[in-house]
Amino acid sequence: MNDRVTDMSDIRAMLVESATRLFADHVDAKLLDAAKRDGWSPALWTIAEAAQLPLVSIAEEAGGAGGSLSDLAAVLRVAGRFAAPIPLAETAIAGWMLARSGLRIASGPLAFGPLHGETVTAHKHGAQWRLSGGMRRVPWARIAQRVVVLAAGPAGDMVACVDPLQCKITPGRNLADEPRDDVVLDNVVVAGSFAAPAAAAVSHAALRLRGALARSLLMAGALERALELAVRYATERVQFGRKIGQFQAIQQELARFAGEVAAAVAAALSAAGALERGEDALLAVASAKIRTAQAAQEGALISHQVHGAIGVTDEYALHHSTLRLWAWREEFGNEAAWAMELGRTIAMHGADRLWPALTRD
Repeated sequence: MNDRVTDMSDIRAMLVESATRLFADHVDAKLLDAAKRDGWSPALWTIAEAAQLPLVSIAEEAGGAGGSLSDLAAVLRVAGRFAAPIPLAETAIAGWMLARSGLRIASGPLAFGPLHGETVTAHKHGAQWRLSGGMRRVPWARIAQRVVVLAAGPAGDMVACVDPLQCKITPGRNLADEPRDDVVLDNVVVAGSFAAPAAAAVSHAALRLRGALARSLLMAGALERALELAVRYATERVQFGRKIGQFQAIQQELARFAGEVAAAVAAALSAAGALERGEDALLAVASAKIRTAQAAQEGALISHQVHGAIGVTDEYALHHSTLRLWAWREEFGNEAAWAMELGRTIAMHGADRLWPALTRD
């Protein structure tokens, strides 16, 4: 068992090194500025897809790379650190929906929904399915090759792979200029081979859980980048004849920031492990989303305080991380929503189950 764990750790380390090198080589200020204008980077997507990063956690027989959820977690953390403007998380989740339901995974970037309590209905029409309904703020919908929809069918939920050209898409953006689009389906036709009953694991609750986990991992990476930039700036910027990193007040804030980052990373990776092991991961994922969102609030504040005015300029890299932190903390439930859900769940299970849940390995 120890040898197997060591082998998995070595493979994941190589994966992280490869992903880090890939993003470091291709993500620069020019690419990020272009992505703010265009909504994403198709060139970066082509490179990441060739490296099988979007489907790293999907089984090989389903068309993926055969890795684990923890492998995907490692990749998303790196992607968040580089503010990679591509739908890695969304494609991974949509691919999981398709694979679990026995459907072929489409190539190219994928989007999925609904995400905000909307209902899309599916009814049979001969050998085809027809879908109707609306979905709000679907990430990356307008650039996706396919939108994977969890629809209410006559005998239970269905997973359908939809051509976005058949939908009415109203473009929108989040605070970081990433696409968040409204999608309307009006009797959209889906061939029988592109629709199937949803697997038991594929539910609206599961999509929210996996989406929250993905955002936590991305935020963990973005926090690491913001801390790195703040520390570097503090060692370079001179004020009153001294580098500002030599002032005790700055040192204390950076130390507090580092503590926030460490806690956020630990919570996000722990949640990925819990979900991978097939546990009831609500406690872990809710805690991760709450903790990373709180760290995002504190970390963005400290990093901008350290940088001063330069930190808010378009020319400086910090805003690519902090705008994403502010945007991602609100998606798939903010910390207040998850805290309420966590409280309700703990109260429902009763006091006797609280301590065992908190101390579970």
